[in-house]
Amino acid sequence: MRSWSYRNSGCLGKILPSLCIVIILLAMAGTELTTNRAAINQDMVLSPGTPQTGAFFDYVVLVIMENKPLCYIVGSIVIGCAASTVAPYETKLAQNYTLATNYTSVGHPSPPDYVALISGSTFNMSSQCFPIQPCGSDHLCCPINAPNIVDRFDQAGLTWKAYAEDYTSGCRPLGQPLPFNYFQDIYNNSTRCKNLVGVGWPLNSTGDPEIFLHDLNSTKSASNFMWFSPSPCDQWHHLCTGYGATNQGDFYLSTVVPRILDSTIFNTQRAALYIVYDEGYGKGSDTCPIGRGDCVYAVWAGPQVKRGYMCGESYSHYSFLATLEFNWGLQNLTSNDGSARPMNELFKNGPPCELQSGFTYNPNKPQAGRTVDFSGLVTGGTQPYSYSWNFGDGDHGTGQATGHAYQKAGGYTTTVTVTDAAGQKITASRTLAIATGSASPSGICFQCLLRNPIASLLLIGLPVGLTLALVFVTFARRRSKRKRILRLASSP
Repeated sequence: MRSWSYRNSGCLGKILPSLCIVIILLAMAGTELTTNRAAINQDMVLSPGTPQTGAFFDYVVLVIMENKPLCYIVGSIVIGCAASTVAPYETKLAQNYTLATNYTSVGHPSPPDYVALISGSTFNMSSQCFPIQPCGSDHLCCPINAPNIVDRFDQAGLTWKAYAEDYTSGCRPLGQPLPFNYFQDIYNNSTRCKNLVGVGWPLNSTGDPEIFLHDLNSTKSASNFMWFSPSPCDQWHHLCTGYGATNQGDFYLSTVVPRILDSTIFNTQRAALYIVYDEGYGKGSDTCPIGRGDCVYAVWAGPQVKRGYMCGESYSHYSFLATLEFNWGLQNLTSNDGSARPMNELFKNGPPCELQSGFTYNPNKPQAGRTVDFSGLVTGGTQPYSYSWNFGDGDHGTGQATGHAYQKAGGYTTTVTVTDAAGQKITASRTLAIATGSASPSGICFQCLLRNPIASLLLIGLPVGLTLALVFVTFARRRSKRKRILRLASSP
């Protein structure tokens, strides 16, 4: 058998030494690359792709508020909520744009809700998580080593920036933390840290949002995704110096939101504004007007959303993340946002929500002979709506707002039927206890008479006719008296 050896291999024997040298050099280079990979990764941002047009919007602004449940803010404009007047601006904004009436928080206290909005998980957080501190009692270590929405934005070529009052910029600021600080691939990345911008200092003061508002006036400075955290005072987290009123969060939004909606981005681009509270009274509390959960105020506003629309579908903070992912075709981060319902129904070209109806009435202790004012409520369906009323005493009415006076005391089942533009119908009924009462000392029900055309004519026409007759008789008497005087004066 012929043996093979390096020495007698001919031409190949001359090649092998050179090949070995190349292999050794490559191995040395690979070792160097492996040694420095961690340092390279710290400042690496994925090469952006070509941003695609969103299904509903190309720019989105999120304003995060603090610690108020839904009904506390909007009151009786939502089916199942009691009256409240503490937040008139936010109530009007909800009526003008789109309100989710069954949107819930996912954690307590605030930090897990913040983190869930950008990552799809609370990571079992039960307190603040600061990277400079050791792992907490819940064994959560910060920064968190998990993907987040920033990773998806960078992969898709979408721009992002986060702004905060009571914040000094960067990943190691003074003041309140942003949820972006909690993630390793942001906290340890100097390029990404530059996207965390402070817009107001010192701590516990009313903030100055001018930097954030300035960036909304040009496509060169605005980002596809813009997070804005007002100061704890402006967020309504607690009362501070400044305007100092109990409705200071509502007052703050009344000064900032109009400027957002009037900015260049919102007037020239496909932009959407999302205002949401992180939690109401916390996970485990029942603050939803219908069903269970910690329902919070969640409003979409701007040129891309439906107007004067309310939706009772089941949403949560994970739904906001799912909406971003659906809008830009991004991969889900966790099973939470993957299974959450995106809020597609709230946008102009989105499908309708389930049709629901209800109504309010005033006064809340009605009496016979006095007008009761009714106001129809509706969520979902397809606009516009029509309303028909059955007051339970044989009388009927139409219109979103109407009035009716019951002539006798007793129990009456009042029903409103709402029909939407697609022909869907839904009814809501309530039994009213009408107490004994009268509208006048004589016991005459003037409201009842006014609802009858003939009675109304008699009620109004009789006094007028009597007045005219009295004037005519008085005039005739005076004329007759004058004639008698003239005759006497002309007698010899």
